[in-house]
Amino acid sequence: MRSKMLGLAAFAVALVVVAGCINYDQELTLNADGSGTVKVRYDRTGGSTGEEEEEGSLDMSAAPKLSFTEEEITAEYEGSAVTVRDIVIGETDAGVPEATYYIDFENVTDLNGYGIFALEGDKLKQTFSLDSAGDTQVFKQLVQLKMDVEDPSQLSDYKFTYLLNAPGEVVETNGTVTENTVKWEYSLDKLINADTEMTATYKGAAPAAGGNIAVIIGIILCVIIVIVIIIVIIVLLMKKKKKPAGPVPTPTPPSEPGQPAA
Repeated sequence: MRSKMLGLAAFAVALVVVAGCINYDQELTLNADGSGTVKVRYDRTGGSTGEEEEEGSLDMSAAPKLSFTEEEITAEYEGSAVTVRDIVIGETDAGVPEATYYIDFENVTDLNGYGIFALEGDKLKQTFSLDSAGDTQVFKQLVQLKMDVEDPSQLSDYKFTYLLNAPGEVVETNGTVTENTVKWEYSLDKLINADTEMTATYKGAAPAAGGNIAVIIGIILCVIIVIVIIIVIIVLLMKKKKKPAGPVPTPTPPSEPGQPAA
């Protein structure tokens, strides 16, 4: 009898875990200057929409809380340097609540510490970096997901998928490359309580601080050329004004009486 009760208890725990799992999709597109856009999509079963949880759903203290209203999502990025747009709240084909939206940024590190990249402090933390190495750029994203789960293997059917669209040829990565796109995919059980780092090195000059240095140099040269032209025109005009008048004609002396006039 006791073994039967233990079996039922284990089955109940499995239901609790599976009922509150996360699927997460992220597509990040980088520009040469380090700016870009990231598309985020996630779904979550088990009382994640703020509604009353059904019996057997996941204890929300075990997993990070996800937002499923436009107001909540917008509030998560308040104070950041990014722009959140095109928020769509709906359901998957299986009737699971999902959220999709886009984030525009000037620097990928602007995403750090906000929204889906910093849920409930350290429960789900995703950190970005972009550094130069010679004539290449090195992109990194560190994923840290903390969940108190007795048997993480039961979450293997849930996926976290990441895409990076790089602005140059990818020369090294720990993901799968198709042209300039890198893909990483992890089952949820592999991410729990682990530091998972995605890296991709691609060809491209380092973004200049404060803007593109070539553009700045070009503007400075144009300004110098314009100033030189103006100075030359002023000098020519001044010389023209100072040019001496032609020789004064010598007056003809009056003819003496009795002589014919000249």
